[in-house]
Amino acid sequence: MTQRIPLAELPESVAWAARELELLDDNNTLSRSHMRTLGEFLLRFGGGNTSVAPAKATRTRTKPTKAEVRSELTERISEYLSTHPGATLNEVSTALAAPLPAITTSARPVEWLILGDDELTAPTERVESQTISVTRDRARGALQAANLMASPLTHNAYTALLRSGRIQGPSVARIVQLFGSWSAACSSVGVSSGEALRSNYERTWDEEQLFGFVERFLREPAHHGASHQFDLWRSTVNGTQKVPSLGTVRNILGGTWGDIRTATLRRMRATWAN
Repeated sequence: MTQRIPLAELPESVAWAARELELLDDNNTLSRSHMRTLGEFLLRFGGGNTSVAPAKATRTRTKPTKAEVRSELTERISEYLSTHPGATLNEVSTALAAPLPAITTSARPVEWLILGDDELTAPTERVESQTISVTRDRARGALQAANLMASPLTHNAYTALLRSGRIQGPSVARIVQLFGSWSAACSSVGVSSGEALRSNYERTWDEEQLFGFVERFLREPAHHGASHQFDLWRSTVNGTQKVPSLGTVRNILGGTWGDIRTATLRRMRATWAN
């Protein structure tokens, strides 16, 4: 009687057990001396049924993971902020009946729509960025210098002096952005503005319209309220409506992007908080 049994002659379940127990030699044969060990294995794990290999045990998960819980809470926060932009973390925590630490962590992906408790009240005075303040001072100096050579100082006269290099300063369009109109800019330094400014130099948008554009941008979740994404968003909607650049928004509304975002959220908050 042969002492080894070829693998091909074994039932599928027995062959599986032989491989699991590493009882096969290099020629894929099984010694009869191992049959007893194999039988005990199949009796213990196969429940007497050697027709199929025993299934691997799997652990049934009874509760969601921490990541899943956090993701679900983030979704709930996002839904709440869609109707309550400018809410504080404490307000979100109360509304969703969730602990503040969990809200604070889960709200990070949508934090651009949240106001801090110290941001609820607008400052009594607008804080102007240093860049705009310096440009505004340059404009005043240029207007005063130009007035020494042309009075009343029309925008055409100012532009001619600027192009000839006799004065140094911002363009007429930039001055209008900074002061709202040519006459307002001239008045700020006591200069007679002369003729009315051409319509193509008039400010295109007022503050109310600009805040409206910023609000639309903040409601676009794909851009996360990031300033460097504003002009990208602008390019996607300019086909149906002319939208100002980020530079124009900052020049007219003043302050940093953070200041503008906060001011816009306060306006959005007013629609539901009152």
